[in-house]
Amino acid sequence: MVFVYPYKKSPDHFDIKQSIAWIKRVYPDATIYTIGDAVDGALNIPCQQFNNIRGIDVTNRILTFAKTIGGEFIYMNDDFYISEIWNPNVAYFKGLLQVNANHPPHYQEAARNTVEFLMHNKFTIHNFECHQPVKMSSEKLIKLFNEINWQDGNHFIKSIYLNVYKCNAVPGDNVKIHRPDVIKASEFLKTYGCFSTGEAFLSKAGAEFLKAGFRLL
Repeated sequence: MVFVYPYKKSPDHFDIKQSIAWIKRVYPDATIYTIGDAVDGALNIPCQQFNNIRGIDVTNRILTFAKTIGGEFIYMNDDFYISEIWNPNVAYFKGLLQVNANHPPHYQEAARNTVEFLMHNKFTIHNFECHQPVKMSSEKLIKLFNEINWQDGNHFIKSIYLNVYKCNAVPGDNVKIHRPDVIKASEFLKTYGCFSTGEAFLSKAGAEFLKAGFRLL
């Protein structure tokens, strides 16, 4: 199995090193790439930052992998973690994608552009922005984004891809945790096989939880 991180380096690479270690516990023979900056434990495809709009830059990095290596892969972020029950053939969504005035402006723009594209083309608008690893096909991704002016505005690559290609979508939760709550992390790992960390998770207890790993009983 191939895992791909669009990656811009952090000061100590802590998150991505732990995320890679968790993958290796579940998939010892996994092939892992970073697209952008290099990190120990992963192959690297150099990729300059496209611009400072996150959605556009991430799409450029993922398309760089698709065009350079190709095949099926798992799209990862450096703060994603998986357990043994994670199912790459299931994608969780939480309700419908909406423009929420409580979100930052860049997030609202991404939601608006994504919803407008999907509705204009008569696709579903499930909200797949649940901070989960996602299985993608390079061929399908390239074909889809060749038809989209993705360089023109922020957007959500996962919600576009998963709504267009009618994945095995299952209602679920946003699994990102914005507090140092290892109990909630354990619950998500047992229910969904994955979770994601916000900065506040990285307290002493949270960091130790990530370094220790997680095994289902």
